[in-house]
Amino acid sequence: MEDTLKQDVEALRADLKQIKSDLSGLTKTLKAITSAEAAEHIKTIKDKSEQVEARVRKAAEEAKTTLEQQVQEKPLGTLLLAFAIGMLFGRAAGR
Repeated sequence: MEDTLKQDVEALRADLKQIKSDLSGLTKTLKAITSAEAAEHIKTIKDKSEQVEARVRKAAEEAKTTLEQQVQEKPLGTLLLAFAIGMLFGRAAGR
């Protein structure tokens, strides 16, 4: 009976060792999967931010071109508008 008990204890030890090894492998696999998913999400966010940046740059360039055309076509009106806006900001900041 004592031999059977020793064998059972050794079998349990071996099983526990295997479980520990399996858990270690599982942990490494989960870390790798998580890292890969995070890297993929980071790349997606970076790509989208670059697209937004390109759109903003294009819109700013179009606004600049439009403003330049407006200044060339109506320089006095544009100057008066800029003066009025400056006065409004000056009054708002002075309060």
